[in-house]
Amino acid sequence: MKKLYEKNELTFALVWIGVYCVLQSLANPLNEIIGIENAVSAVFCVVQAIVLFSFMQKNRLLDKYGLCKSSVSARQFLYYVPLIILATSNLWNGIMVNYSWLEMVCHIILMLCVGFIEEVIFRGFLFKAIAKDNVKTAIIISSVTFGVGHLVNLVNGSGMELVVWFPVCNFVLPW
Repeated sequence: MKKLYEKNELTFALVWIGVYCVLQSLANPLNEIIGIENAVSAVFCVVQAIVLFSFMQKNRLLDKYGLCKSSVSARQFLYYVPLIILATSNLWNGIMVNYSWLEMVCHIILMLCVGFIEEVIFRGFLFKAIAKDNVKTAIIISSVTFGVGHLVNLVNGSGMELVVWFPVCNFVLPW
């Protein structure tokens, strides 16, 4: 892995994007087979997150990709408080859990690991590899690739069950 990274960071990023998409696509049928929603997906994500973090730590890349202590005082982030209030307002009247405890744990683990993996791969490896040549291009390509990576959810049925008919582009939402 280190040789590929040192030889070509862009190829390294693209390989990780491919591995991530393939593993998550393979996980969905396996989740259905074992009958625990997102169990295999969570395991795949945990393994990928551990491998990525270990690779970055071993090769002293944590600072390069922003996984270090912030130089900005936490006090300067207080302006996020209103956003947190808005984001959590739906939870104030309570929540209704429709999952078993195991499924809920799998969902939480999956959300945390997916966030870490996607940020490291798309906003870290891919962006930094392209930004060496042109930052504007890096912003566009990493953002578009990040979005295209989420099209996998439409193909394999994850997330919102959104049906798209082309070329009319009528969207049918489940609610």
